[in-house]
Amino acid sequence: MHKTLATIKRRLGKAIPLILLPAGISLSPALLAADISIMQYGARGDGRFINTKAIQRAIDDCSKTGGRVLVPAGQFVTGTLYLKSNTTLYLEKGALLLGSLDTLDYPANSPRTITCLDTHGRNGRSKRNSTLIYAEDQDNISIAGEGTIDGQGDKKQYQRGDNGHDRPKLILLISCRNVVIRDVFLTNSAFWMQDYLGCDGLRIQGIRVLNHANWNNDGIDIDSRNVIVSDCDIDSDDDGICLKSYLRDAPCENVTITNCRVATNCDAIKMGTPGAGGFKNIAISNCVVRPSKYDNFRHWKATDKYISADASMVNGISIECVDGGATEDIVMDNITMKGVQTPIFIRVGNRNEKLNSDTARVSSMRNVILSNIISDQLSRRTSSITAIPGSYIENLQLSHILFNIYSEGTAEDAQAPVAEKENSYPSPHSFGATLPAYGFYIRHVNTLTLSDVQLNVMKGGEQRYPMVMEDTHNGYINNCLLKKADGETRLLSGTPADIKVTGSSDIHIDHKRMN
Repeated sequence: MHKTLATIKRRLGKAIPLILLPAGISLSPALLAADISIMQYGARGDGRFINTKAIQRAIDDCSKTGGRVLVPAGQFVTGTLYLKSNTTLYLEKGALLLGSLDTLDYPANSPRTITCLDTHGRNGRSKRNSTLIYAEDQDNISIAGEGTIDGQGDKKQYQRGDNGHDRPKLILLISCRNVVIRDVFLTNSAFWMQDYLGCDGLRIQGIRVLNHANWNNDGIDIDSRNVIVSDCDIDSDDDGICLKSYLRDAPCENVTITNCRVATNCDAIKMGTPGAGGFKNIAISNCVVRPSKYDNFRHWKATDKYISADASMVNGISIECVDGGATEDIVMDNITMKGVQTPIFIRVGNRNEKLNSDTARVSSMRNVILSNIISDQLSRRTSSITAIPGSYIENLQLSHILFNIYSEGTAEDAQAPVAEKENSYPSPHSFGATLPAYGFYIRHVNTLTLSDVQLNVMKGGEQRYPMVMEDTHNGYINNCLLKKADGETRLLSGTPADIKVTGSSDIHIDHKRMN
């Protein structure tokens, strides 16, 4: 029988009339694309049998002409699967793809197309890069359906502590083009849930993530270009939606994130770390942020004496560039946040995490707009916007911001110096337990606009400044409303009681120049 017709017959599982095609004419891959069930290759959904070989054979055959590899209802245990071009791994309703508990089922993967600190050590040697689903340099691949992928990362063999080695991710896709992840439920990774590195054309839509099985349980990690993330529900112990930038000459760029709900114990919406190539053309909108109800590792209330809430996250919005990249043209709009220690954390630093073969570079940030943001603030680690001596964050606009502030900083806190910490890992914790302002602490910034801001102090003991500026130039503050716990409400003035300004120039409040 003609080879292509034999393929169709095997896929459809029924007789097909013999059709002889004229010499030199064959059926196109689009016509041949079909659904292949993994059951045709001997898969067993009993929750015990290791199905790696059966599922991989289905993927390999499907990739020859394109189509869907169907995972039916059942519990299918597997080790690493290698997605191929023009293939969709489709999990039907009731399908459960389980990561194997045998670490030998996760072979090492040495990427051919990329060398960076995500995949390699500082000496340039490849890491193991173990993962349940892997693809590199493939086109038109997809993971979709109403089923579940469970990495079983909560099991004891994967409990290796914070940053523990050789724990498999759930999904690792490198240098792939036209990738779609849609509708599936992803849970219990032993490490990061999903890592998209150097991809071009990535769409993540309508997925649900629950990741509280282990340390470093991020929800989504992306270092790619031309990306859309929409309508997702993310609940993770570590960072929720995290943009990364490992590739020094290829920024994470052209990214849209919208209509997502994020719950976390760390950072909800984050850019960095790392930031070696920077972030460009990023638009994030219409997201709802809250602390997770699961707290298996962090326990912030027990470790921070100034936090009284049972559940909280570190940062609501975090924009970090500390490894030599350039971050520019960032817009964030319509974000509501609850249970946040630090609502906004914007940081340029000089950590310079890099391969040994790379030279150090200076980080930069400019053209950032944040608007229509509502958040509470549960710690004394105020929202901060800071760079380092000799380097400025430039062209920053914040408007229509409302914070409900539950901290009670002291007069001593208001006068305490803040170390630069320019080489440190970027986190509000690097500055200590408190900052001298309860609204915004701003340092090393050039050209800043703050407009239509409301700071509601919810407790009577707060004694810090509403705002502190150091080495800030060309600052414009308009219509900043201060509301105390007793109901007293007034606009921010230029008096020393309202704003502490040092080493700065051309600061204006409600169109009046202070200095």
